[in-house]
Amino acid sequence: MRWNQLAEKKWIVGVSGGPDSMALLDLCRRHRVSVVCAHVNYHHRPTADRDQQIVEAYCRNYAIPFYSLDPVKETSGNFQAWAREARYAFFARLAVQEAAAGVLIAQHLDDFLETALLQQESGRQCEVLGIREEGRVLGVVVVRPLLSWTKRQLQEYCNRHKIAYGIDESNLSDDYRRNQLRHHELAELSEAEKRSEVRKLKARNHDRQKKKEAVEAKLNPADPIISQEIFLTLSEAEQRIFLRAWMQEQGVVPPSEAFLIELIKALKQKNGNFDVSFSKDRRFQAAYGFFSLDFTDEVSYCYVLDKIELFATPYFRIAENGESTEAVTLYQEDFPITIRNPHPQDAIQLRFGTKRLNRWFIDRKIPPDQRRRWPVVVNCRGEIILVPKIGCNVAHYSNNPTCFVIK
Repeated sequence: MRWNQLAEKKWIVGVSGGPDSMALLDLCRRHRVSVVCAHVNYHHRPTADRDQQIVEAYCRNYAIPFYSLDPVKETSGNFQAWAREARYAFFARLAVQEAAAGVLIAQHLDDFLETALLQQESGRQCEVLGIREEGRVLGVVVVRPLLSWTKRQLQEYCNRHKIAYGIDESNLSDDYRRNQLRHHELAELSEAEKRSEVRKLKARNHDRQKKKEAVEAKLNPADPIISQEIFLTLSEAEQRIFLRAWMQEQGVVPPSEAFLIELIKALKQKNGNFDVSFSKDRRFQAAYGFFSLDFTDEVSYCYVLDKIELFATPYFRIAENGESTEAVTLYQEDFPITIRNPHPQDAIQLRFGTKRLNRWFIDRKIPPDQRRRWPVVVNCRGEIILVPKIGCNVAHYSNNPTCFVIK
């Protein structure tokens, strides 16, 4: 995305106080990009407060809105993973609060190469090697405008324009594998050699993207439930491409190539239903000719509404448009309405008779995990008035529905 395109909208810019992000902040200002500065102080190293002061001083000098977060890590586990999650959650909240188009991040050409090398070392067949220039994290657009700049160029930019910055001392050690790659393997490459490697990786990514698009013309990775029959019409290479894209869409890091091969073998045997533990909270489940990535935890939810609001939850969303089997006409005497997950004896009175939910789930071959999360709309008298995909009861059907409840 070019600077003139960025200047058409408002953005959150993530700024740590290092030379990369300070260069990005200054480039945004010089190109008249409207930004809000977001800084996260983990207090994880002695110079953390110094870096925050550098960022605050720059923003104060140029009247740039500044927000900071001081997250506290309350559990054990990987610090880097926790820090990234806290950082992007903060950026996402700010983007909504400030009505911003998305978030700008200062990752650069060296970051691109380091990430690609780490991906290759892991043995995973990644859809994209390196870093995307534009993507989404937690539903928010993330743009990386500096992927054509090297780290050295960004530091030289700051020095030339007399922009203060701090050096993160943790980047100077070889404690992390990324630092080892940066200090040794990448340090031996000239700038021309780095750019040549990036061109090769981008050509590879372009080729994989074309193959992915061909697969997605047959199956949509955004669908949570996949037809086993249609999946098995793909070639073996296409099957692996699809599974990786589908798992990423479902919020799961794809497993190793060997795991995918064994999974495909199991799907080809078509010996009825099976499930495979995937992570501590997800499992791969094949049932009734379909497969899905299910949650292992039990689910119970209940939303009570005094009036109709358009909003989304992890289980359903209320919208102005949808399919006829998602529509319901509501009356004042129905409120407050409740939207909850199913109960064992739930049934709905339709025009052609009473339909028990459990029977419908079985007939439609809905996986057990999906059954537990299916929304049921109940009025204040305890009557089930809508089950999405089944339809509404007789009294709440009309050609002018109030809203649509979408699974």
